[in-house]
Amino acid sequence: MNNCDNSQKDISDLIEIRTASDCSIILYVNDVKLGLDKSNALIGLLTKELLSNRPTWLREYIPSYTSLLIEYFLFDTDHLAVNRYLRHLINSSLSHIGTLLEGVMDENKQSDTQGESSTLHKIPVCYELSSFESDLQKVASEKALTIKELIAMHCAVCYRVFATGFLPGFAYLGELPEELSQARLNNPRSKVQKGAVAIADRQTAIYPDESPGGWHILGYTPIDLLIHNNEQRSAEVTPLLRAGDYVEFFPITEQQYLNWH
Repeated sequence: MNNCDNSQKDISDLIEIRTASDCSIILYVNDVKLGLDKSNALIGLLTKELLSNRPTWLREYIPSYTSLLIEYFLFDTDHLAVNRYLRHLINSSLSHIGTLLEGVMDENKQSDTQGESSTLHKIPVCYELSSFESDLQKVASEKALTIKELIAMHCAVCYRVFATGFLPGFAYLGELPEELSQARLNNPRSKVQKGAVAIADRQTAIYPDESPGGWHILGYTPIDLLIHNNEQRSAEVTPLLRAGDYVEFFPITEQQYLNWH
């Protein structure tokens, strides 16, 4: 077996398929061996392969950090047939997945988890907005950091959009520097302002709209994460951040925040 075949077999061996319920299956990637970034990229690539010739039995699909939940119509198929289909899909895709994975992880971020052009979003954050709630000082004190050091560390990372969910437009970004890792609030807020930039565990995120939330708020962005498709601001919106995109934060002053638009 040549090196290419070995590489393909290695990837296949890192993928596990489990039955989740009578009408759903979960595909897992071993991120311990492959790494979180490549595992997430592989989930994106397999999702694209699944949708490129969408099976009639596919009811719903939910990609996450290192897994893909697949729900199927129970009267159209069963878990054995879906398992066989997914294993065939994986094996038939291995010839180009390895190449695409390398493209996904290049330092210029030119390929995303869909094998297409990704986007690097540079997002402004006001870390000391006086009119809204903030945990900036609390986090800095607990981490024995100055405010300036905390902001610099949060802005130093080019974050990958690993998954979306919770709210339309809510993107899970990682990985946060280990030094800033912070457990969720013991008592979540009943209302978090739209645009709040927050952290929890090794993740950071932006609240696309007002909602309850248990993450530690570091600042606020004036950028709208939901792109409305007409002037009437109907329910038809497109999320700014997609899985496979990248995000860099940069600090702005309160006056810049207020005058942004």
